[in-house]
Amino acid sequence: MRHVSSQSFFLVRAPTSAAISRRRLIDLASAWRLPKDEDSHMAMTTVVSELVTNAVSHGAGDMLRVTVRADIGRGRLLLEVHDNSPALPRLSRPSLDSESGRGMVLVEHLSIACGAENTMRGKRVWAELALPPDSSAKRRSFDIRGASQAIVQRFLNVLRPLFRTGAGDLSAVCDR
Repeated sequence: MRHVSSQSFFLVRAPTSAAISRRRLIDLASAWRLPKDEDSHMAMTTVVSELVTNAVSHGAGDMLRVTVRADIGRGRLLLEVHDNSPALPRLSRPSLDSESGRGMVLVEHLSIACGAENTMRGKRVWAELALPPDSSAKRRSFDIRGASQAIVQRFLNVLRPLFRTGAGDLSAVCDR
């Protein structure tokens, strides 16, 4: 069974947008009850922050659109940031002394896939992250041994009264 949730929100293209995007993402993950652990929480907040920061620094237009799409069946979270600039981000290898330029390198390392493409109104930069296995799903999973024992027990509860009344064997029960 697949469960897909998706939502977009708009942000003013400003330095405060990265922090707002992190809070919105955390709120959505909580509302959708996404499985998360410390590593996935750090990855999703870092990636959305870096994508938004990159769009604020190098994008165009007054607004950004952030889209969050969770596919729980596949265990994936897709983060997209849209801005009005057609200039696609470039992956750089900053020197050890550089104060910036590591954002897309971080996105590449924390995601299972990422990319950028031009759109009719600018560009879309995206990253797909793996969600951890849902530990509560293990508790809710179907226990075949317990189910089969319950079926046998119910069957015996139905047959027991028949044998006590002297019906004798199963052929007598089946003929009735």
